[in-house]
Amino acid sequence: MTSALPHQFDRRAAHYEAHAPVQREMAAWLAEWLPAKIESPALELGAGTGLFTRQLVGRTHRLIATDVSPRMVEIGKSNVPQADWFVADASNPPTAAPYRWIFSSSLAQWLPDPLATFRAWHQASAPGARMLGGWFILGTLREFFDVCPEATPFVWRNAREWTDVLRRAGWHPVREEQIEMQRFHPDTASVLREVHNAGAVVPRRLGIAKLRGALRNFDGTHRTERGVPGTFVFLRVEAVRS
Repeated sequence: MTSALPHQFDRRAAHYEAHAPVQREMAAWLAEWLPAKIESPALELGAGTGLFTRQLVGRTHRLIATDVSPRMVEIGKSNVPQADWFVADASNPPTAAPYRWIFSSSLAQWLPDPLATFRAWHQASAPGARMLGGWFILGTLREFFDVCPEATPFVWRNAREWTDVLRRAGWHPVREEQIEMQRFHPDTASVLREVHNAGAVVPRRLGIAKLRGALRNFDGTHRTERGVPGTFVFLRVEAVRS
């Protein structure tokens, strides 16, 4: 992950869960695929403040939860003390023991090099290990990014592209599913503020004047009686280590 990510998530760690309703809903949806018992040791990457960690700790004897943000780890440790918490980059997971399960929720879209990261997870896992992850994919906030593509903070991929990356990294997807949900806000600025408060930032290459102009134009063309729409598309995948 980029060097800027720990700082941006650190700054918003205390308010993350209050501004992450979509991430919370998607963590619950991802948890539907959890087994009753999880073989240990298990590893969660990008655990944040513990939204998904809460779903894991009662199912395994040992869960290692990590995040690149020290402040997120501090809060996560307070929220879910049953897990062993460490500061770690998702692309360089702790390798104390080969993991039987690797988990992540709302993380992979941030990875600058998903192939290298998934390969690192492969190397850190035991033969026959499983990976269960869910993340936002192409189509998320498409209403705004279609008219202002410069605002996107990373490269968006569709489900097929993501599963192809997993296969190239040595993971065999055994099931996958995507869900689409739409939320309404008073205006486009409110949509981006929610995303921003959850830790995301609009790239600096997009000037303030251009961003404000795009927001005004978008509000004028997309506002409905319910407000301004924001679509989120989330992919969940379970894969086996090849």
